[in-house]
Amino acid sequence: MDKWFKKKYSVKVDNRMKYFGETDTTKKTIKINKRKAKKSGQKGELLDSIRHEVLHAKHPRKSEKRIQKMTERSTKRMSKRSKKKTYNLLNAARRNRSPRSR
Repeated sequence: MDKWFKKKYSVKVDNRMKYFGETDTTKKTIKINKRKAKKSGQKGELLDSIRHEVLHAKHPRKSEKRIQKMTERSTKRMSKRSKKKTYNLLNAARRNRSPRSR
């Protein structure tokens, strides 16, 4: 992830959410439902969810359909190092869990 993102947004784990992830541009937070992503059984679903929500944060005016296409393309091109950095966002988020997910 780039420096812009780390300065502006915080990432939180909330396993009670209905969806895989959620971006709140007013509060500058991204919430990820880690449990739901893992239960889906699809390899890389967690990475896709994180990447998808980061793209929503970076491009708040783009449509859901456009963000889905961007996620698919960018995830395919990610290096192992980039993937590791993205997963590290979620590991850091464990320390910042929302009160509902405890």
